[in-house]
Amino acid sequence: MGNESKAPPSPTWEVTELTSESDICQALIDLKGRFWLCRGQPRCYGVLPTIDREGRRGLSRIKKLVLERQGIDLFRSTVRLSPDTGEYAALSDDLVALMLLRQYGVPTRLLDWTFSPYVAAYFSVCENDEDDKVNGEIWAFDERLYEHEGSEQWRRFPETTTDGSGNSDKFDLRMPTAFGVQEPNDWIVCRFYRSYKRFPRHDVQDAAYTFAARFGRDHAEAIAKLLGKPDGYHRYVIKAELKPAVRRMLREKHGIWRGSLFPDVAGAAETANTLFPGRGKEGSGLV
Repeated sequence: MGNESKAPPSPTWEVTELTSESDICQALIDLKGRFWLCRGQPRCYGVLPTIDREGRRGLSRIKKLVLERQGIDLFRSTVRLSPDTGEYAALSDDLVALMLLRQYGVPTRLLDWTFSPYVAAYFSVCENDEDDKVNGEIWAFDERLYEHEGSEQWRRFPETTTDGSGNSDKFDLRMPTAFGVQEPNDWIVCRFYRSYKRFPRHDVQDAAYTFAARFGRDHAEAIAKLLGKPDGYHRYVIKAELKPAVRRMLREKHGIWRGSLFPDVAGAAETANTLFPGRGKEGSGLV
């Protein structure tokens, strides 16, 4: 993931360092009981979307908008077979297209989260075994608190509603200001892909996504600003030397490993690829 590790974590989030397997198990049980949204990362860096990382960090808004639009259009124009029922909406809904592209590793302004702290834990320990100094991390925030504060923010940004009222039930799902050339107001939204059938890796990962109107926006800072209450969000650091043990625990006790989280054809092929020397050092979850 290149230079993203140089970006410092948001200083506004209280941090708990998990230094034993029992500490980790207790934290995961606590998060599950709270019904918080979680995000796991295999190294400690700011919560910045992939379109804003590495060589794309300094691009202008217009250039990122062009990349975003070209990516969506190229995806749609090259789909030769009818997509899975759960993926069909991506052919007409830009946000769903970005959700799908994010799940398949394309740089987007979305960040993926999960209602399962165990899934988040996997992504926090799935890399960097070769470096015992690279800790993993789990970011988590109160989804119920977000539902309240998130809906209230539209009163400050009435241009985001279809009738200009600022009422949350009039929020414009097309989000035209977020896709416009002019720099929009500083808002963030958490969205779920609600459909009777979604795409497989989305479902097994119990996914949700945060989306900021502005490019280059650290989502941790934006979430902290929106929620306002420090006890509504938290960051957990998992010590590097615990990563292999946590992966074993997740697979043996919860059935969570790379193969279970990427069950589609592309994911299964990528998992098979990790068997070969020099390909995808775990990362793979094959422990």
